[in-house]
Amino acid sequence: MEVPPGRVERIADGGPEAIRAILAELRAMKFNGLLKTSVFRGDTPSQGVLVLRGGDGVLAEHRSQVDVSGQVALQEILKDAASAQAQLEVRTYDYGHSSISIDHLQRSNPDAAVKGIGDADEVLARAAALEAADQEAYRKSLEARRDQEHELLGHEEELYRRKWELEQEYQRSAKRERALESLRTELQAVKEASTMIMARLEERRTSQDVEVESQKRVLAIELEKARAELDGQRRGFSEREARIADSERELRAREASSQEREASLDTRESSLDRERKQMNDLYANLQTEMEKISEAREGFESRIRDAEDRERGLTAREQALREWEDKLRDRDGSLSERESSLKARETSLSSRSNELEAREEKVATEVKQLEKHAEALQVEDASLDGRREELTRATKGMQSLTRNLATKDRKVGAAEREAQERQVDLRRRQRELATQGKELERKQRKIAQMEESFTALRTRLKDQTQKVLRSERAAAERLRSVEALERDVAKRDAAAKRREAAIGKREKATEAKEAGLAEQSDAADVAERDLRARTTTLESEYRAKRTELERRERDVATREKSMTNESDSVAHLKSTLEEQESAFLSDLQDIESRKVVLEKTEAKTAQEKTKLEQRAKALANREAQSKGEIQRRETAIEHRQAELREREAALRENEDRIKKRQEELDAAESDLTNRAKGIEADAKRQKESIALQRKRLEDSATKLASEKERIAAERRTVLDDRAETEAREAKLKDREGRAARAHAEVDRRQKELARIKENLKRIREASNE
Repeated sequence: MEVPPGRVERIADGGPEAIRAILAELRAMKFNGLLKTSVFRGDTPSQGVLVLRGGDGVLAEHRSQVDVSGQVALQEILKDAASAQAQLEVRTYDYGHSSISIDHLQRSNPDAAVKGIGDADEVLARAAALEAADQEAYRKSLEARRDQEHELLGHEEELYRRKWELEQEYQRSAKRERALESLRTELQAVKEASTMIMARLEERRTSQDVEVESQKRVLAIELEKARAELDGQRRGFSEREARIADSERELRAREASSQEREASLDTRESSLDRERKQMNDLYANLQTEMEKISEAREGFESRIRDAEDRERGLTAREQALREWEDKLRDRDGSLSERESSLKARETSLSSRSNELEAREEKVATEVKQLEKHAEALQVEDASLDGRREELTRATKGMQSLTRNLATKDRKVGAAEREAQERQVDLRRRQRELATQGKELERKQRKIAQMEESFTALRTRLKDQTQKVLRSERAAAERLRSVEALERDVAKRDAAAKRREAAIGKREKATEAKEAGLAEQSDAADVAERDLRARTTTLESEYRAKRTELERRERDVATREKSMTNESDSVAHLKSTLEEQESAFLSDLQDIESRKVVLEKTEAKTAQEKTKLEQRAKALANREAQSKGEIQRRETAIEHRQAELREREAALRENEDRIKKRQEELDAAESDLTNRAKGIEADAKRQKESIALQRKRLEDSATKLASEKERIAAERRTVLDDRAETEAREAKLKDREGRAARAHAEVDRRQKELARIKENLKRIREASNE
């Protein structure tokens, strides 16, 4: 809905009491015009327009994230007006030369029609209830964010707990290593004992059967004991291998978490690229606004040149009037005093023109400085592109390293013959992880440098915006001086009119006197003819002067219109710049909040990707809404300029409007300064948190490397123990074989002895017989 702006009657702050008082006063006045509200809902600007007829609402429209009209828009408008941060503007359509028809507006916008405001207290109570509901929803969202932060802290505590468990496991593995060392000592003693037994068995092989049997029993007992010890050692080795496998799984989990962190860094780089593009768009918008300001400045200078030409014309006319006053100096002595006052005014006008020229030079120098800043910003953007490419190449290298690590992890088998290969792979992975940690540190340093460059860019943009605001204030002061000059010109015109009226009265008196002298002598007739000729000359001069005065009035009216258009365009440029500044600051705050969230939620990559996509959609919607809002505002500006060309405005109203706007700009500047301080404090806190997080990552990387070294050493020890155990088992098997052969030889000899005894027995029996 597009409505005429009308004339400003009042500008006030929002609040329940303020809106109640304004509505009651407008209803008592039977007010015809509009009520405009402006406020920020979070980071989104919200504007509402309520058209009043007879003090009651007839049309309503509200623009925010969603544009609504009609009765729904009335609720939103009153909700905004009840906020203490809102700004209320009351504009009237009932002024002298107004041609605005509210009936035509109602016919043109039937969708925005409302059935009146109704009970103001009830409506404001509903608006307050809606505002309280919104605040409750915002509080719940804050609580959800706090819960998420608590979850992240709990996850971090879980990581520290796992680290403590790994340290405990390392201590237990050291104890097991000492136990294995004692087992090795015992196994060596068993080996020596078995060697002694075999030697004794060899020595006593030819002894009696009792001795052979006892030796066999002792040897069997020793062998059983050795087998039991070997079985125990095998079980210990299997348990240790299981623990080593668990350690390897934990190592793989840590590597997976490092891969997730790298992925989160990739997403962070993409978000930084998007934010850089947004800053480039903001810079382009700022350049467009600067071009518009320069165009407005050129128009303003052309109007000042026209004013100077008109001043020269007025000076010429004053010279003519001065000559005429020389002719009439004998009749009126007061004309000389007026002439001296006109000279003093001309002197003041010349000094003011000199001041305007000095201010123009100052504005030109500021424009040059802004262009230099723009070139510096472009150079920094180019350097940021190079850094981003380097960061992308480093990220690709880290991704390839991560893929290689995953491939090597999958190749690790469970077979014992591949233990040496797994040890080699673990060493290679340790070297690659160390390289990866260095690459991660380099990448973090690059990110810190990018953050510093973004901070410097934000500072330069802030300085540039302040310079633009100062130039606008200088232009406003220049406008006020021009308006004062025009008021002086108007006073001079009024004085000239009064002088012309006095001259007309004198001419009438002269004509009456000439009519009285018509009856005198022939000499009086000659004098009368001379006086008539003189009267004719004076009348022609009077008509010419009257024509010139009418032309001057038309010029002054045209000039007033142009000044009104100029002031409105300057006000629009200021409001557009303020909105862009607020949008830029809100985007910076959003960027900082994203950085904090990304650094805190590295372990939840999938969720963060979803949130980033949602934020990207929100940014796209915001850009689309801002583009639509800019187009609507441009259309409104064109319509407003067309309306302003057809109407007249008093210079005093322009002066009051510019003064009020200057006060608003001062308040906005102080607000921007406070916001900048808050942003700088937030940036400092975030840098400290980033440094702390970076230190934690470095500590975790160092601990991970040491843990991998410990696991590799333990793995090498286990492999050595396993090889030694296998060698011992082979030796024991060889000894068992030799013992079995010895048993077989003993059995064979016992059988031979038995046979010899039987033969001896038979021989003895035969000899006895």
